[in-house]
Amino acid sequence: MNAPLRTSDVVPVPAIDVFRLRAWARAYLFAASEFDLHEAVDKLQADAERDGLVAQIGQDKVQQIIAEEFHKVCR
Repeated sequence: MNAPLRTSDVVPVPAIDVFRLRAWARAYLFAASEFDLHEAVDKLQADAERDGLVAQIGQDKVQQIIAEEFHKVCR
């Protein structure tokens, strides 16, 4: 039996963690030749700006996260 989901049961995930996971996923798809590098990275950059992550943690940190995740997948 499934119990209904209550709003109080939901734990919000920090935006930086979501971004890190999205960067890993795009890196994985790049490694699988689903995206070229610019397509993969430009979308992440645009989304970080749109979601306010650049303002929250800074451009350098956004680029660092992208680089780390691509390095993990593409080495």
